[in-house]
Amino acid sequence: MNYRRCVKKISTVLVFSFALSGIAQAGIPDVANILVTDVTTRSFSVIWGASEASTAALGVYADEDGLVTVSEAVITAHPVVSGDVAISTAAEDNGVMKVQVTGLEPDTTYYFQTVTTSKSTDDTVLFPDPAPLLPVTTEHLTVRAIDNGSDLVPFGNDVIIWPCYLADGVTPAEGTLLLATIEGANYPITAFVGDGVDSPDALIDLNNAFGFTSHENVDFHQGENLTLVNFRGMEGNSIITYDVPLDNSLTEIKSPAYSLRPGWNMVSVQLDPVDPDTTAILDPILAAVNSIWAYDVSAGDWISYDKANPPFLNDLNELHSSIGYWINVTEEVSLPVQNGLFIQDGVSLTAGWNLVGSPFIETLPFADAVASIAGSLNSIWTFDVKLPGWISYDIDNPPFLNSLNMIKPGVSYWINVSEDIIWY
Repeated sequence: MNYRRCVKKISTVLVFSFALSGIAQAGIPDVANILVTDVTTRSFSVIWGASEASTAALGVYADEDGLVTVSEAVITAHPVVSGDVAISTAAEDNGVMKVQVTGLEPDTTYYFQTVTTSKSTDDTVLFPDPAPLLPVTTEHLTVRAIDNGSDLVPFGNDVIIWPCYLADGVTPAEGTLLLATIEGANYPITAFVGDGVDSPDALIDLNNAFGFTSHENVDFHQGENLTLVNFRGMEGNSIITYDVPLDNSLTEIKSPAYSLRPGWNMVSVQLDPVDPDTTAILDPILAAVNSIWAYDVSAGDWISYDKANPPFLNDLNELHSSIGYWINVTEEVSLPVQNGLFIQDGVSLTAGWNLVGSPFIETLPFADAVASIAGSLNSIWTFDVKLPGWISYDIDNPPFLNSLNMIKPGVSYWINVSEDIIWY
C-alpha cells in the first residue's frame, strides 16, 4: 500500500471513528466526523462536526509532530465563494466546521490539527492532541484535456445542483455542506448550501475532483457512482446515491441521474437512519416501490415489505445501514435517508453468506475496501443493473475471472466469509 493511500484511509476512518456525544459538556465542544476534502495541487480542506456553536481553525505543519509550521499556508475558516457572511455564521452555529488551506505545493505531504472553539465560552479543543498529527498529500497535476489516442482533447465535467433540506424535508438546510463522493475521485468535494445559488440548492463542480490513481483531474462518465451527503452538524445528515449524468464534455449545470432502474436492484444506505421505519424511509419514493427484501442471517430466511400486502404480512419493519436489500421499483429513482448518523461500528459479518451494505460513503478500489476482512473473505457478488449482470470476486478464481473492482456506496453485496468478523 503506498503512502498516499495510507493518508486517504486515515482520513476515511476518521469519518466513522468519532461521534458527537449525546451528552456534551457545555462550553467544551465534542469533535466528530473529521474528513479531508477538496484536495487540489495547491490546496485542501478539512471538515468536521462540533457539538455546539463553534469557530474553526487549523494548524498546518510540515511534520507530524507539529514542530515546523508551514509559513506559506493561507488558512481560511468557512470559505464562502460568494462572500456571504450569513452562510459562515449559520455553519458555525450548526456546528458545521470547514477550513480551507491554500498556497501549498503539489505532491507534498502536510500535517494538520483541528482547532474548535466554543462560541459561548471560548474553550478550545484540539484534535489530535497530542501528536502525531493527521496527514494529507496534495495532488500531482491539474489537467483539462485527455488523450484520445492521437491528440489531447479538452474536457469539462458538469456542475451538479442539488437541494438540501433539514430532516423534515421542507426546511432549507442553511449553513450546511453538500459533500459529493464520485467514483474514481481521490477525495470528496464540498460546497455550502446557498453559496452562489439560491438556498436550498448547493453546487458541486465535478471539475474540481482529482483521480484516485492518477492524482490528476478526471473526466467522469455517465453512470459512475455519485453519492451526495448533506453534512448538517448538530442537525444530523442526509445521504442519497445517484449516478453521474450524461456528459457531453461541456460544463453544464444539471441534476444528478437516478441510480435505481425499473425492476430489481441491490441497494444499501450508508447512514444509520434516526428513524429506521421502513415506510418512513421509503416515503419519498413509495409511489415507485413494489417491494423490498432482506436476508435474515440468524433465521436463515427472507423478510420483506410489499406495498400490495396487508400490513400484518410485512415483516421488514426497519431499514439499517449494515444490511443489504433487494428493492423492486417501477421507474428510475434514488433511495434517500433524510436523517442519519455516520456508521460507528462497522458491518458485522457471520461465517457464511451475508447480504450487507458497504461501510463506506465513498467508492473504493476493491483491495482497499476489503482490507479489514481480506484474511476471512471467500467471495463477494453484486448485481449491476446497468449491465445488467452479476459481477464478483472469488478467492479461488484466477485474477482475470474476478470482475468486481470497486466497492460502492448505495449498493448491497452478497459476502461469504470463513468466520464471524467486522468489516471496517
